[in-house]
Amino acid sequence: MTRSLQSRKRQLVRDAIYDAAIDLFAKHGFDETTVEEVADAAGISRRSFFRYFESKDDLLALNTVHCGEILCQTVAACPANLSLLDVVHETVLAGVRFTEGQKLTRQIIEISVRSTSARQAHLSRLMEVEDKVAAVFAARMKVKSRYNVRPIILAGVTQLLINCATASWFMGEHKDITAAAEHGFLSLTEIFCDGSAALADPIAASGKKVRTSKAPKKVRSRK
Repeated sequence: MTRSLQSRKRQLVRDAIYDAAIDLFAKHGFDETTVEEVADAAGISRRSFFRYFESKDDLLALNTVHCGEILCQTVAACPANLSLLDVVHETVLAGVRFTEGQKLTRQIIEISVRSTSARQAHLSRLMEVEDKVAAVFAARMKVKSRYNVRPIILAGVTQLLINCATASWFMGEHKDITAAAEHGFLSLTEIFCDGSAALADPIAASGKKVRTSKAPKKVRSRK
């Protein structure tokens, strides 16, 4: 068997496990569904399950990991002359388009809404994704320290905008997830760009006069 054929076969089994698991999680709950039940629904053994996934958490967060790969690739592929704000914009759009393109996105969100442990599984992978995206931003900015605040902020803002757009789309506030992302990005630029003066000096921007404290009255000494 050639390597490409083996790879395709492995992907087919992986997809079968994933589809079976999400279906069971949606019907019976993430916490209530066992690995054995997932394996049985996919037509494999429990032992085979662990050849493809480390745990239920690993399985549920698969799309989050794949989305992270898309984000990293987008940041790295943006032209060198593109501003960091534009890089964030392009990366957010790539992220939401990937999210929208996954057939089980809504089911996965619903599963996470109903289960605390499912949300924790999702959030733990999001933290890993942010770390990787921050590292790519750092490389782009030629920042050597992994603790430099700028790439960390850029990665955090990127993920925040994707999360907000996805939530808005899921709740029906926006029918199109790309439109939701554009709305979020516009709000961001209005807050941090158009409102820069207000952020720099909120009192001066408001036009209010600052009251200065009066000099204390002299107290007459008693003789």
